[in-house]
Amino acid sequence: MRSTAARIILAILVCLFCLLSSSSLPRALAHNLGQSYVYFQIRESTISTRVEMPVKELNKVLELGFSADKKVRMGDIEPHMEQIQTYVNEHLTLDCSPQVCDLAFQEHGFLNTTFAQFLTLDYVVEGFQDMPDTIDVTYDVILEQLPQHTNMVLVEENWMTGTFKNESTPLMIFKQPGQTQTLDLTSGSLWQGFSAVVYLGIIHIVEGIDHVLFLVALLLPSVLRRREDSMWQPVGKFSTAFVYIIKIATAFTIAHSITLCLATLQIVQVPSRIVESIIAASIGLAAVDIFYPIFRGRSWLIIFLFGLFHGFGFADVLAELGVTSRNAVLSLFGFNLGVELGQLMIIAVVFPGLYLLRKQRFYPSFVMKIGALLLGAMSLYWFIERAFDVNIRVLPMLQGLF
Repeated sequence: MRSTAARIILAILVCLFCLLSSSSLPRALAHNLGQSYVYFQIRESTISTRVEMPVKELNKVLELGFSADKKVRMGDIEPHMEQIQTYVNEHLTLDCSPQVCDLAFQEHGFLNTTFAQFLTLDYVVEGFQDMPDTIDVTYDVILEQLPQHTNMVLVEENWMTGTFKNESTPLMIFKQPGQTQTLDLTSGSLWQGFSAVVYLGIIHIVEGIDHVLFLVALLLPSVLRRREDSMWQPVGKFSTAFVYIIKIATAFTIAHSITLCLATLQIVQVPSRIVESIIAASIGLAAVDIFYPIFRGRSWLIIFLFGLFHGFGFADVLAELGVTSRNAVLSLFGFNLGVELGQLMIIAVVFPGLYLLRKQRFYPSFVMKIGALLLGAMSLYWFIERAFDVNIRVLPMLQGLF
């Protein structure tokens, strides 16, 4: 029996590690040395674009006189903006024939990466009446003077193709001056966009470590019952624990669905700092309830209330990704569906193992309580960081102790 229990624990730990570590995997990003970019945002009836050029190479090509050892500041770039805009207009052209596509400059800024500093120029594409099927793009800044340079065109946002916050996958690569390539805007479909939004919901709940840990804090005591003397005892039937899980999932789902809709439709807005702080606190209070019954029969109400704030957190993600710029109703439904599927995946991984372990002596005294302590510590750490807007560098502190 003990060897079987050990195998179960190991399997659970491996699954949890896979789930949690996925949130920390590095994502491939663009913005490498010797590269310039154009990002398109394709929305329901508008097209905007952003040009990003490395300041170091731009300085060489236009002889702007910036020091190679210092970052360029806004005051340094302002006197040269007219020259830079003229240069970009000469080397970035869009052709939407038979319609017109003109670039209307909006604003400029800086993007600082590990490798380089980039100057960003934002434009709105004007002149067309109906969304064009194709755009012929010519983009050859820097290429003539620095042949080793590479220019890339990416679609950052396009609901119909399920593209959101794309920073690493170029559709076009330019290595020669005067080269023209065609951007096809007819690809994609409602189903492709909807399925991509569902996937975003799944990924967010699985990679959202705070949401995962809140669920884990609720799942740990689900296979036990607290007696009148506050001691824990295992449930007798699978159905008892399963019904409890259904109630938890239902209360959480209804709550976050309400606020996700309200916040996304901008009916109710709550500052992100408050939302993220309460989400962190929800984990800690769920962990405290394992040691002391602070919920006292009001678990569903407490879970519902915390679920409201988790919904505001989901809405922040949708806003950041720009997912609701088109087909808002489908986006809301798809993302929420993805969150529920992700939640069910977490329950399907964690709950069966906890149920099998419930009769082991070490479960209530070790697994559940040690798990609650770790969850409480993580909750406190996040709450302090988010509520007081501080960055607690835990790893360097720990390294200093050894």
